[in-house]
Amino acid sequence: MIQQVVKAHGTVIDLEAQPELLVEIVRKWGFDLLEEIPDAGVRPGGVGPTSLEAGPGLEDVLKEVLALRRQVDKLGRQITG
Repeated sequence: MIQQVVKAHGTVIDLEAQPELLVEIVRKWGFDLLEEIPDAGVRPGGVGPTSLEAGPGLEDVLKEVLALRRQVDKLGRQITG
């Protein structure tokens, strides 16, 4: 999975310049990562909601990333005056 991300985006990812890349990476490879982690997000005994069900969805993450991008843009404008 790491090799695929590096092939698609390079070895250095500047999230301040392109925060949407985080959402793209999570969308494309997030579930692959969970498959590699034994019992990722599953409670012992397999009962009850998993962390995937109870956690934020992709839309929630995207909203936060976009809010951060607006904050970074605003700070950039303040710095450059």
